[in-house]
Amino acid sequence: MNRIKTMRITGLMITLLLFLVVIATGCNHSYQYQGKAKILISPGPFSFPMMEARFLFLVDYLTKETGWKFDKVSAPTSEAAFLKMVKTEKFDVAIVNPYLYLLLEKEKGAIPILKTVSFDGRDTYRGMIITRKDSPIKSLNELRGKQILAPSRSTVGGFISQWILLKEQGLDPDRDVTYRYGITQEEIMEKIVTGRAEVGFIREDVYEAMKKANGHAPKVKVLAYTHYLPNPAVVVFPDTNPELREKVKSALLKLRFDNPNHRFILERIRILGFSPAESADYQSFKALLTGYGFLPPDLNYFPSSSS
Repeated sequence: MNRIKTMRITGLMITLLLFLVVIATGCNHSYQYQGKAKILISPGPFSFPMMEARFLFLVDYLTKETGWKFDKVSAPTSEAAFLKMVKTEKFDVAIVNPYLYLLLEKEKGAIPILKTVSFDGRDTYRGMIITRKDSPIKSLNELRGKQILAPSRSTVGGFISQWILLKEQGLDPDRDVTYRYGITQEEIMEKIVTGRAEVGFIREDVYEAMKKANGHAPKVKVLAYTHYLPNPAVVVFPDTNPELREKVKSALLKLRFDNPNHRFILERIRILGFSPAESADYQSFKALLTGYGFLPPDLNYFPSSSS
């Protein structure tokens, strides 16, 4: 088994072991919850098992801080499946990428209250286009006719940002290249590094995480970085309990990277923390996606208020 896969499996096993410790230490306590709430979480660059392991500590933290019992629901990576789910299910809180937030704004009147802060202190992030270290490809124009690995068409740092970049470079991203979907960004990195694929779309933080884990830059060629786009958002909905909304906001803003207990939670989901957000923070992004056809012009069925 190669080193990358071994590290990923080892990290998952450690995370799951720590979760069992958390469960074991809490088994002897009887909690009287103020209420129950559903939290929708997008898997981002993670596989579902990895996402479950990484976000469960944050959800456990929210339960303890707010006094509400959270039922975590994982967002499917398919846009069609996502829209089908949100039409039939009710959520109180969601942590999703900015594109999925805009879809939730349309379908459910979602209101952003917070946004994530990246390790570099930014409230924006970007994607990368990578290829094999020994690939003869040297420019984006040479991608014509190539198959590209991507997680799904609804990922911002793993597809949308790269699609826009190719469009700006004069390519037709839906005709000049083909795509293979359904692969996590960590798996895409692995396939490129091991030479089992030639080109992939990933988020920059996935690349940086592997660089940190290995102690050196991954053996890939970076063809291009995309523009920075807004970070994921924490959103609530018009019928979310007002007290719950404020407790969630307060709890997440309390997380500090210099607090060892908080740092463990934040490192699992690869962020520095959270900062206040409002719908205005995503309006230029909405206009960008509308201009490129990712969103219909009449998207804002539910005008969201700032918080």
